[in-house]
Amino acid sequence: MRGSLVKSVTVVPLDKAFENRLFEFMDQDRTSNFYAIYDLRHLKDRTQIWVAFAHGTIVGYLMEFADRILYMRGTAESAVPLLKNSDLSEPLFNIERHHLSAVKGLYELKEPADKMTRGQITAFLTLKATAKTFTPIIEHSVQKLEKKDAAALADLLSIEGQTALDFFRGFAFGVFKDGRLVSYAASPEMLEDLAIVRGVYTAPEERSKGYSTSVCSALVRRLLQEGRDVMLYVSRDNPAAIKVYRKIGFRETGHTQLGFLAKKRDDKGRCFSKVCCRDNKTA
Repeated sequence: MRGSLVKSVTVVPLDKAFENRLFEFMDQDRTSNFYAIYDLRHLKDRTQIWVAFAHGTIVGYLMEFADRILYMRGTAESAVPLLKNSDLSEPLFNIERHHLSAVKGLYELKEPADKMTRGQITAFLTLKATAKTFTPIIEHSVQKLEKKDAAALADLLSIEGQTALDFFRGFAFGVFKDGRLVSYAASPEMLEDLAIVRGVYTAPEERSKGYSTSVCSALVRRLLQEGRDVMLYVSRDNPAAIKVYRKIGFRETGHTQLGFLAKKRDDKGRCFSKVCCRDNKTA
């Protein structure tokens, strides 16, 4: 029975003719499909998307972003037909739990998406704050960050200045101490009704002082004022961050995504990469 279900799935590259149908499919659960909706709207030149159909109905999709990330949503039966379209040999996955078996058949799992994870797979909880649940706690002098602060953010995160500018597409807030940025929270990606917090960081020597709570509270307050609910991903193995988010009103949505780096196998089930195969031989 399962084999016949897989055979009934057909996969085609996204075409303008049915793009609106894909958006309708994703709009059924905007929390789960947030990044795909945003990237297809605003970063289309960096995306490649394949759509799975069963009996004329969309049942899933695979988005390849920036030649590195594979982001998949849909039924378990659509997973293998979708995955066979990507040529990425070492992608970073973001999938739903019921896709894991299909991924393991085609890829070797290498490392988790979040370094705090115990094991090979990061389980990301999806939390959401609304005007009804939000309880801001701002105990420090927090200010809205502007593009002129990109160098300070780059210094805090140890990244290139141009990369830091990406965080200013939406809103960002931070705390300065002695002229140095020591904590920040940002929401670079936003939809009309929903925004995602992607980037909450405090300098190691300044932690446990409540800075993250303050900057995140200021950011979420601004996003809610704009009429958006606010979501975020957090690793299940990061209880300190979960505690902060729950304290200011984030609640679990029931969505869990799995994130990990993997290497593609060949047709015989061996790792696609020669280095990976050599590692397997010595294990």
